[in-house]
Amino acid sequence: MNFECRGLTIVVFVFLASSLAWSQDSLRIKQFENNVIRMDNMMSESGSSLEHLKVIFRQLKEDSDIDENTFASMTQKYDDYVFNERILYIEEMNKTHELERALVSLAILQQEYPENKRVKELGVITKQTTTERLKKNLKESKTAFTIEPYLSVFTLGKPLNEFAFFKFPGVNLMYGVGIFKTFNVHESSRNAFKKRYTYSQIGMKFDYFSGSTEDVSLSYMNPQISFLFNRSIGFDLGYALISNSTLPVDNGLVSFNISKEFAFDFLSAGINARVLSDFAEVNQIQYGLSLKYTFKLGNKLSKSDLDGIQKSIETISLK
Repeated sequence: MNFECRGLTIVVFVFLASSLAWSQDSLRIKQFENNVIRMDNMMSESGSSLEHLKVIFRQLKEDSDIDENTFASMTQKYDDYVFNERILYIEEMNKTHELERALVSLAILQQEYPENKRVKELGVITKQTTTERLKKNLKESKTAFTIEPYLSVFTLGKPLNEFAFFKFPGVNLMYGVGIFKTFNVHESSRNAFKKRYTYSQIGMKFDYFSGSTEDVSLSYMNPQISFLFNRSIGFDLGYALISNSTLPVDNGLVSFNISKEFAFDFLSAGINARVLSDFAEVNQIQYGLSLKYTFKLGNKLSKSDLDGIQKSIETISLK
């Protein structure tokens, strides 16, 4: 009787142990299959979290004995996906001017894949992008002179005592050019490695205006001394040489111009108000909108500047 009881106990124990082992194996297989599906879903599109993917892959690796062929296939997919995402990350950093991050990530990638063609090509592009951006930043900071052709739309003059912006006899084009000396060049904003610089300037500008209606005509050449503060607020003082006008004036009128400019790198848009006066009978006001292009001069880079740029790139890459 005791023998039968012992035998039954052993059978029950073996059955329970087998059931538990089978249950555990089934759970591991199910977890392995779920991890394969999760990884496939994440790697089906770009931009998935590499940290999250790494955690799932680590879990998959723990159960790799379940299906070694599937694990080998998933390992290859995982390695390819991570490599491609790292390439895309550096390319995105190049586009957004996060060039320090791009160079550091590139240096790590080059150590891991020294002979990879894509890595080599990306290295050339990234270093060229960084070099050009640093050169542009430095050239902007060294701007010494500017030449600025501009095109404006100005109203015909009307008496200053009839000041009203939306009531004027007509509009005509004005053409002009300015030559300036810059000073107080300084950084105004920064987006990662992309810097913007602003400056104040003083110089000479010349513009020509000619317009007429049935009742009013005004034509003049206007040489002016011009000052622009931080590429924002401008003041011009000149003498308009009248060539044709219905105004009671023989030679010319003193010109006072104030402007508000909105600078966009090499382009600027401006709003202008101009008073023409002989300090006696004639006091005329004009309004205008202008668009100008800026040629920045005196900012040639020396060999020492270029060597410094390359040294900066090497220093960042070694971080």
